[in-house]
Amino acid sequence: MPEIIAIVNQKGGVGKTTTAINIAACLAALNKKTLLIDADPQGNSTSGLGISKHNLKESFYDFLIDETPLTEIVMETSTPDLYILPSNRDSLSLGRDLMSTEGREVQMRKILGRQLEKSPYEFVLIDSPPNLEILSINIMAAAKRLIIPTQPEYYGLEGLADLIETYKRIRETLNPGLSILGVLITMHIATNNLSKEVTQNLRENMGGLIFETVIPRNVRLAEAPSYCQPIIAYDPKSSGSLSYQAVTMEILARTSQNQTSSEI
Repeated sequence: MPEIIAIVNQKGGVGKTTTAINIAACLAALNKKTLLIDADPQGNSTSGLGISKHNLKESFYDFLIDETPLTEIVMETSTPDLYILPSNRDSLSLGRDLMSTEGREVQMRKILGRQLEKSPYEFVLIDSPPNLEILSINIMAAAKRLIIPTQPEYYGLEGLADLIETYKRIRETLNPGLSILGVLITMHIATNNLSKEVTQNLRENMGGLIFETVIPRNVRLAEAPSYCQPIIAYDPKSSGSLSYQAVTMEILARTSQNQTSSEI
């Protein structure tokens, strides 16, 4: 089975999709066959990799509700070894439709388990919606590890605390094997006192759960989606690209060492 890593945060605007796209692309650049599942009805991972979300015949909705095989929906991207299970506004009704499904909290785990058993992927990344509703619970029940992107601001700390409480409940009730791979600080401004203060606070309180690499606020990183490219293709020498390449190496090290989040 591949490593299944969900990128989660119920707070929007923290760089969740940017993180999902760029870590997936960096893994693929290292010849790791990678599937990015766009589980967000906004479909930003889909469009950010150059796939028109308005012209999809089938999408994440069909995979989760109708159990359409991955092989019929997954699409190649312009990045070698990077594939996407696309999403669009069809997924807006997923929460309602899941509520009428037997075993609704583990529907995604059940389907992924069957379909990924003989898949060619080494890594599966899931871009999650910005909430803690039934779809996000499904995603965390299906994942092996979580990456939590967060901005270095105090509202971000409150959201992080809520997410960790949800993570603990899911470990206790649905997915005892789930762990937090790391908390990733995004949109960091090195010259900003608040960024530095919150980052220090996080490192003091969460220790090794915080990735050593921080993702800077970077213009080239913000531009890349409008060109339908990950940053490693759009501007490989930019600070945003170098940071995502560095954190990808941390991810590979942590997964190979089977690090867990038992300290929280």
